[in-house]
Parts: sequence; structure tokens; C-alpha cells
Amino acid sequence: MTTLFPDTDPSEIAEIAAVAGTPFYLYDAATLRGRLDALRAALPQVEFFYSLKSNPNLSVARVLHDHGAGCEVSSLLELETSLKAGAAPERILMVGPGKSEAELARAVDLGIKAIVVESAHELTQIDALARLRGRVQNVALRINPDFHAGGAKLNMSGRPTQFGIDQSDLSEVLVKAEDCAHLRVCGLHAYMGTRILSYETVVANVRNILKLATDIAPTLRYALDFVDVGGGFGIPYYEGEKELDLEALGREVTPLVQAFCAAHEQTRVVIELGRYLSGPSGQFVTRVQHIKNSKGENFAVCDGGSNVHAAAAGQGFLRKNFPIRLLRAGQIVGAHDSSSNWTLTGPLCTPQDVIGKSVAMASPQVGDLISIGQSGAYGPSASPVNFLGFGAPAEIMIDGDALTLVRSRDTVDARLALQQPSDLRRSGSSGPAALADLYAAVPGNGLEGTPFADPCLERLSGLQPLFRDVGARLDRDPESWTALWENPTVRALTTVGVPEAFNGFPLRDSGLGISDCPYGLHVAMVERLARFDANCILSLPGPSLSGGAVLATGTKAQIARFFDGYRFGPQGTFFAVTEPDAGSDASNGRSTLSSKKGGLVLNGVKTLVGGVARAEIGLFFAHIEATGRMGLVMIRPSDAPECVKIERLGTNGLRGADLCQLTLTDFPVTQDMVLGSSGRSLRDGFMAINGVFERNRPMVAAMALGSGRGLIELMLEDPARLPFYQDLLARHTALLVQLVKVIRAQESGRPKVQDISKIKMQAVSFADQVVRRITDQDPMRFLKDAELRRRCRDVKAFEYMEGTSNIHLLNAYRSYAAGVIQ
Repeated sequence: MTTLFPDTDPSEIAEIAAVAGTPFYLYDAATLRGRLDALRAALPQVEFFYSLKSNPNLSVARVLHDHGAGCEVSSLLELETSLKAGAAPERILMVGPGKSEAELARAVDLGIKAIVVESAHELTQIDALARLRGRVQNVALRINPDFHAGGAKLNMSGRPTQFGIDQSDLSEVLVKAEDCAHLRVCGLHAYMGTRILSYETVVANVRNILKLATDIAPTLRYALDFVDVGGGFGIPYYEGEKELDLEALGREVTPLVQAFCAAHEQTRVVIELGRYLSGPSGQFVTRVQHIKNSKGENFAVCDGGSNVHAAAAGQGFLRKNFPIRLLRAGQIVGAHDSSSNWTLTGPLCTPQDVIGKSVAMASPQVGDLISIGQSGAYGPSASPVNFLGFGAPAEIMIDGDALTLVRSRDTVDARLALQQPSDLRRSGSSGPAALADLYAAVPGNGLEGTPFADPCLERLSGLQPLFRDVGARLDRDPESWTALWENPTVRALTTVGVPEAFNGFPLRDSGLGISDCPYGLHVAMVERLARFDANCILSLPGPSLSGGAVLATGTKAQIARFFDGYRFGPQGTFFAVTEPDAGSDASNGRSTLSSKKGGLVLNGVKTLVGGVARAEIGLFFAHIEATGRMGLVMIRPSDAPECVKIERLGTNGLRGADLCQLTLTDFPVTQDMVLGSSGRSLRDGFMAINGVFERNRPMVAAMALGSGRGLIELMLEDPARLPFYQDLLARHTALLVQLVKVIRAQESGRPKVQDISKIKMQAVSFADQVVRRITDQDPMRFLKDAELRRRCRDVKAFEYMEGTSNIHLLNAYRSYAAGVIQ
């Protein structure tokens, strides 16, 4: 028997136990890489895929992916884990006999290397999904052959089974595949069995599967990209078992692969392995809690048992002992002449909770550690971790000198939070949100302790009917925003950012239970309100960008002039930068502040100016002829109405923004209206204004994410639609986690332009993806539901707020390449 434990210093295991507590799993990254290296050396012409089912821990998958393995997945979570680990879609295979519609839809959206088809029905199901998306999806046919594996501990083919297509039915399925215009049969797959320790069995399986592929290949329309000959390589667990002879296996299999590839030059041979790669990398560590003798039998009761290591307790295995050793004070305590037999149990109230029976060892003491080897596969994810409420253990990875917690231990609070009652049949608009949260808002999703988990967000739910009603009315009447202002909570939210001395509508009067609103919570509130209707947010008469610019660069007198209107009522504001011929690049604009008849006058045309038709005050970007520089001028259109022309623009989406064209002709200006005119340097002024823009862009990302999530909640008014949107709910949560990182960088004073650009682009892309899913999955609902159509249209308008996706990409690249921290 070969090494059964990774080469980890026992004193280091004791240190981990002291810091992280027990029980825990410890994975060794060097062992993971070494196993893959050994496979490549033995089988150089074979392409290897890691089966996440054996150990779906993200860090384990990342180590193997980074070392060159592809990923084989069996669920939506495993698919998303593979992507998070860095795997490109073309390096992912999806298998499993009962894939859900949501899992298949996500795989098709990604265009993964192949979906392994297990039945004729699944073939037509994938074809329909691909047809809706206007693409061709690669599939591989899993075959249940007429031969079987004699040396496998668990046979999975060659007998009646839920897996694959019977060889006798293959001709009929191939005919059906020819009728599926949106599928391409690119591979064949057969998986004979698992825990194979005889290399002769593996050789026979490979020979038989390659022969089957040789017989089938001429009947296919296209040459095969790959043949997956399964895997099932075992590892030794029990006394007397020997390691699979990899050298002999390679010597026998390599000629078979070479001959097949010579005859089929476009086809690669694939082997998928889970246990063989991950199993030897891991050990399970638990602590002795009590020792006792009962009727002549010695027992050591540990804090982790079959609830966290079901395999060691014989579930799915024979009830034999895994490799076990006793650790005390950072040392291995070996068996000796005075050793006796001990039964090792966990803490459960069942006699089946035995992880070691009649183990010959020195007498354990309370506080000693028990280490169980060969435990890196089918550990916590294959164990009943919730039995009796103990929860999942911690998972830790060692990689050279680095020691990393790669999965936190389950907490009591997190598990109780999952059990909060939620009436799925209750009326009102909160039902779909609760249904969505059942999938997306779960402990451990990375949002705990962030602004997106703040309790006050739930208090906003009462605003949803108002936002949905006014959102629809704004399409017909831009003045409908006044119905929003009548609500005291909305008034307080509108004036967030107004200095306290000028704010007549403070948050303490809002009913939200808060008296101030930090930046991160403000972003989270925008995201939550956008779920109801982003149109309404854009219609509110808040200080927005212009208020931030005034606070950043204005004098005390200018700040007072700008914000004074908020003492008593709403005061719309505007920020006029974009010009018809120059776009949003203000440096190329033609607007000017010049001298005329002994005074200053402002001339220019600005377009896409939001809210100017109902605004009291705002900022106008112009060239200052006297200095040759750019500047911001604070103006009240009502001061010289004869010099102002405002034209509402016809827009298609987000009409609450009330976009207008603003023309100024000889608008009179005094020097104190020029922002920052009292001695602040030009560079400092523009850096401050740029900082205001960078703080605003995550708000737009939040609106896009909220709008996409709100559309999903509209669809979940029919709970049966949940499977079609589970992957998008997961993506929404993942993007919120990324947005939290951007928020924290802003709050720390070190935002990164490239990260802000990236999250904004991803958020807009997410919202767009939601619209595509809705129109693909439920076109009739889209056509019949006016609110749904309008809000889908509004999502398409988000790009106006930052130009095109190319701007995001350019900013991200330029800042990254220059090493700029803005």
C-alpha cells in the first residue's frame, strides 16, 4: 500500500486544530498536482477532466484547473464553481441523468464543450433550448454498452441503469439526433464503473469503448471531437488493497490510444477522474471528546463522525477501516505492544455512527486528534452534515507555506436563517421576491455583514406598489414623479447627499429606522428600489451628480446656493455635459463662457440632459475663453428664461430620466457662478469631479442589477418558473459580491477605475441576459404583459448612461495598463 496521508507535519495539523477548531478536512495542493502529473506521464496522449462530484470545493477545483485539468460537472453549482475556478466553457463537460431545465439552459448559454446526453428526451430538450437561443450546442452521447466492467467495485454500465442510452437503442437515437438542427454530436461517453484498482480492468474498458467508438463513428455526420472512456480509477482504502499500477496501465493503454487517434485524427481521448485525483490529497481530522469502556469494548467518542465523513462510516462502502492514525501534542502516536482495539465514534445519537472499528492503537486521551487518510474525495459534500444540526466542517488547504481556510464551518445562525417561514401563497408583490430569496439569499453567499444584507432594505418593500404604479405613469406623463415625492420615505431617500444644514427631509423621519446613509448602504438601496422600477429612481429630484460636484469643488456660498432649495421642498437638478456633435467628451465641446459687453455670457447646446425641464438649478460644462480651460458653471434657468430653450427628447426607455436638449444663448453669468473659482487649482478641481463620477458609476451598476432582479421577480409571480431563473439569481448574487468589493474600495479611498468599469459592464450585461431569457423562455407572457415589456425596454436603455460597452472595456484596459488607482 502506498502513502495514505499527505506529507503534512503533524505539528502543523495540531496548530490548525488549535486555530480553526475540529472537525476539519485538510487538502494538500501539492498532492493534487502530483496526481495529475503522474497521470500525464503515464498517459501523455489523453486529456484529463476533473470530476467535481468527488470534491466540489472551489479551491480544489482551482488547483486542478490551474494545473491543466478540464472540469466535469453534474449540477448548476458545480458548473458555476468551475467557472469561478477559472475554467473556460470549452473546458467543461456536463453529465448526469436528470439535468434540470435551468442547468441545461445555463450550459447552452455558455456554450460548454459538451452536454453529455443520457436519453432521447434530453436530446430534444437541449435542441429546443439551443433553437431559442439561435445557436448550435455540442453534445456527447453517453452509451450504456452491452459489455461490463468485471473489476469495478461499483458497476454503472453494462446492466439495467438510469445512466446513458442502451447500445441497442443507439441507432434510433442517432436518427433523432439528425433531426435536431441545433445540436452537433461531437463526442461519445461511456463510464463502466468506479473504484477500479486492477489496471487490467481499465485496459479492457478502454479497448472495448474505443472499439465501440470505431464502429459508431462512420454513422455520424461529423467526425468526433472526443471519446470519453470514463475513468473510475480507484485508490486503496483498506488493509490489503494496492495502488492502481499506473505504469502498467500506461504501458497497455497508450498503444490503444495511439492506434485510435491515428485512425481518427480529429478525435481526442478523454478520461474523467475524481476520486483518483482528490482522494489522496485529503485527510479528515477530529478530536477525541470522551473515552469509555462498555461491556469490555473500548470507545473513543469524537466531535466528528459519520455526519461529516459518511464514507469512513461505510456509507457507500464496505464497513472497513480507512487509514487511521492517532496524533498527540503534534506527534504521531504509533501502535505498540500494549496497544488495544478501539472503536471510534462520532457525536450522533445512532449506533451507526462508527468511523473506526477495532482499530489497534495506543490508548487515546481526551483532546487527542484522530486523522483519517484518503479522505479528499466524497467527504463533507457526500455526508449528512445537517443530521442533528452539527453542520458542515471547516475545509482547509495547505500549499507550500500557505495555509488557507477554503470553506468556513457552518454556523448556527446561518442555518437558522434558512428556516425563516415564508408563505409561498401569500398575496402581494413580495411573494416572488421571497421565492427568489429562497434560492439566492442564503447564508454563505458572501453578502452577510454587507450593505446588501442591511435590515432596512426589507423595510423598503412597502414602496413597491407605488413604484410600479408611478413607473407606468411616467411613460405617459413625466410630471408623475410628484406622486413619489408625496411619500415621506421617498422624500428622505431623494435627499440623501444633501448636507444636513440644508436638508428638510432627514432620514430619521423616514420610518426606515436609520438616521444616516453611508455610501455602501446608499448603493444597496438603489439596487433594491430598482427591483421595483428604475424609472422612478431617475425621476426623483435629488442632488445626484451635480450635487456631488458642488460639494467637491464649490465654495461655501456656492454650496449654500445650490442646496438651499432642499430646506422646504423638491429641487430638481441637472448636469449638462454631452453635446450633439462631441458626445460626452467635454474637452471637445463647443459650449463657451465668454465676455460680451463687459459681462460674461454662456452659450452652447447640451443634449441628453436628464431632468432639466423640471430642475431649479444645475451645472453646465463649458470652455472658459479667458483661461482656455474647461469649467463648470452653476445656473438657474429661471434667472434668464429668455436665454434658455429646453426641448424634451423622444426616448425609448427610462423615460423617468426626462432627457432633454438644453440650449443657452447669451445666458448672463457672474464670476461667483463658476465652480471652484476662488483659487482651487484646475487639476484638483477635475480630480475631485472625476471622483464624483467614479462614486456614481457603481450606482448605475446597482440600478442595472436591481432592474434585472426585478424582472426575474415579475416572472416568479408564477412559482413554476423558478427553475428557468435559478442560474440568473445565482449570478445576481455573485455580482452583488463583486459590487461590495468596489464599494469597500470607494469607502477606503482607493477605488480602482478598472474594477468600477468591469462591474458596471457586467451589471448591464446581466440585465440584458435576463431580458433575453424572458423573451426566449416565455415570449407569450412578454407579449401580453405591458409592464414586463416596458421594464424590459428600460433595461435596454441602460447603455445610454455610459455610452457603449466599448467605453467600459477601454477604461478598464487603460487604467489597468497604466497602473492607475483613481
